[in-house]
Amino acid sequence: MEHKFSWGIMGGGFISGQFAAALETMEDAEAGAVAFRSGKECPIAAKRYYNSYEQLAKDPEIDAVYIGTIHPMHFENAELCLKMGKPVLCEKPVTMNRKELIKLTELAEERETFFMEAVWTRFIPACSYIKEKIASGAFGKIRHMQISFGEKAGKEKERLFQARLGGGALLDIGVYGVNFAQWLLDEAPDYVGGWARKNEEGIDLTTFAQMQYPSGADVEITSSIEKKLSNTAYIITDKGEYVIPYFWRPDTLYCYELNGGFRTERLREKKVFPIRGNGYQYEAAAVQEAIAGKKKESAVMPWKDSLAVMQLLDDIRRKCGIVYPQDF
Repeated sequence: MEHKFSWGIMGGGFISGQFAAALETMEDAEAGAVAFRSGKECPIAAKRYYNSYEQLAKDPEIDAVYIGTIHPMHFENAELCLKMGKPVLCEKPVTMNRKELIKLTELAEERETFFMEAVWTRFIPACSYIKEKIASGAFGKIRHMQISFGEKAGKEKERLFQARLGGGALLDIGVYGVNFAQWLLDEAPDYVGGWARKNEEGIDLTTFAQMQYPSGADVEITSSIEKKLSNTAYIITDKGEYVIPYFWRPDTLYCYELNGGFRTERLREKKVFPIRGNGYQYEAAAVQEAIAGKKKESAVMPWKDSLAVMQLLDDIRRKCGIVYPQDF
């Protein structure tokens, strides 16, 4: 029987469960082991279970580790794995700030070990298509982007409202919009602005960020854990308008003619991109391919992009006065 790629999973929460579920749809991969520190029974099916992250990192049968713990733990979890020579796929935001990420990329370089931030959006078929069309110029030059991601968080997501647990809208879901804009524009902004409505702990409940770029593009990103937003990315170029509902996991793209003379019938094309399973298997497969090719980083989600996104998040947080214990 052909060897299956054996994934180790750190954390037994929702996002780790989603990743594990995706592995079940892949013929060449499996959840080899899960490290789960909660006193509750682990809900994820795997061959082995550990109550210590160190045990998982030392497991010789694990080919790579997926880190699905809360983001204040990402740095120490990823550092542990990289020091053990274990390839790492770490959930977004990959660290709490850029200085932590620099240390991890330097460690991955030193140990010649694969390391990638898990931004599944970049591997979803619709997003791959949009990136290709923007990069080739087929969709035109981006002039404006408006991106929102917001849902009212319930009591079961109490973590999102606590500073020590890395709560807040920007790092939890705003990172998707920042990453999406950075990916499509592929340049650093020359202006970053923002404001945030915060709770008594200083955690952002709603954050609005503005970026202006050397190319002339400007971007508005709103994220919220206190209200429902449109959850859509709008891209306006010199050739058309593109609307992407649920842009972080889209299956539909609406292409419109530019609005001239207040025309109402402007829909040029509606493209549908079916997603297999829950969508996490696309990034898992990409990581497996990169590791098989002896790569240290992904061409789709390279270290330089994670560093650029983390710089933007740091800049927005400074503008908004959002501070975490890890910043000191």
